[in-house]
Amino acid sequence: MIRHWFRTLVSYLRLPLIAHADRELHDLREEIEFHLSSSAADHHSEGMDPRQSQQTALDQFGDVKTVVDDCCDVSLSRHLLWHRLHQLLTLGLVVAMGWLIWIYYPSENKPSSDNTQLAASGYRKSETTGDIKGTVVTEDGHPLSDTHILAVVKTWPPHGFRQNSFTAVTRPDGTFLIENVYPPGQEYEVQIAAIADAHLLKSEYISMRTGTLDPFHFQLTKSAALVLHFESKTGTPLAGVSAFPFERIDQSGQEHCIYFCSARPVVRQSNQAGILPMPHFLSGEQVTVYIQFPGGEWQTRKLTVPTDNQAVTLTPEPSSRLDDG
Repeated sequence: MIRHWFRTLVSYLRLPLIAHADRELHDLREEIEFHLSSSAADHHSEGMDPRQSQQTALDQFGDVKTVVDDCCDVSLSRHLLWHRLHQLLTLGLVVAMGWLIWIYYPSENKPSSDNTQLAASGYRKSETTGDIKGTVVTEDGHPLSDTHILAVVKTWPPHGFRQNSFTAVTRPDGTFLIENVYPPGQEYEVQIAAIADAHLLKSEYISMRTGTLDPFHFQLTKSAALVLHFESKTGTPLAGVSAFPFERIDQSGQEHCIYFCSARPVVRQSNQAGILPMPHFLSGEQVTVYIQFPGGEWQTRKLTVPTDNQAVTLTPEPSSRLDDG
């Protein structure tokens, strides 16, 4: 396609002036023919026979060839400059368009450098260099591996607000690292939670600040064996109910919670018997859990953790869309 356009352009630029002369000659002959016919018709109307009227018209007009040649010379002298100028302008436009494509097309398709690309924080990647790192250990100081780290970073880039969630799992030595998630040179906030099987949910909240975060250190204690039992209003066990621990308040009054947007790695489902262990609280604590019955919306339930290890039975609320029939 491009090759065809290029050939057409070249043919036009190389078009000789004789092509225009042929067109002018054709137009002149048609005009002279019309003039002679009109003149002959006038003479015929005055009483001359057709042959005599045509001859008279020719005699009055003069030598047709000389008139045609003179008119063509005048026309060519008038159009020669404009024809060449138009060819030059067309060629100049093509060259300019080619230059613009050559200059701007590669720059438009070139991947942006890290210095200009925006990170999830809303700031440039070169600014978003802050890491979240730390260690999780047991009560006696042993590394706690396979602990879920759920972090939420809040930033305020120009004319906006960003909240992004990040997750990690501790290594065998109990350490974790989430790289390049906040801009040390800008204001930000961080909420981070650590949750491991058979251990208390713990979290920290870092309020508005700038600079680099110090490593986090979570020491998780053993928890009570809380078990949730889900059933319908008729007492039928419900399998496939989703749930995760949302909030607990420790004895000092400190709140420990998980943000909904970061909770996906710790969402669990009830088994065929409707049982779902949730060993992340202490006996007697007032806690909140998120649950979602099949076909229903996510909802929160406030519970008191039993002191006798009894299961806590939960049924769908009237607002739930579950059809337990």
